[in-house]
Amino acid sequence: MPSRRSAIQEAAKTQKAAPNRKLTRRPEASESKEREQEKKPAATARSAGMKTLQFMLVLVGFAAALVIGMTVGYSVLGHHSIADVLYPETWAHVFQLVYAP
Repeated sequence: MPSRRSAIQEAAKTQKAAPNRKLTRRPEASESKEREQEKKPAATARSAGMKTLQFMLVLVGFAAALVIGMTVGYSVLGHHSIADVLYPETWAHVFQLVYAP
């Protein structure tokens, strides 16, 4: 079997390749069949558990971002007490201000 370098040089001679174009050899039919056979195994229970854990961490991250955003927006920018952020009456009042008829 000829070396890779000699195969590329022969291909350059026969194909009249464009200058500055990298030549590579084409995979043979048997190589492509081997690649198709090397597929990943089906998802296991461990990967399903990892996906569930990842989903739960994303939900916790969203909840934390919501609480931090409410705290910064209401207490720091609005100059109100931090304790007022967690009271539902506060947000009912803000909702009424925003969506007033």
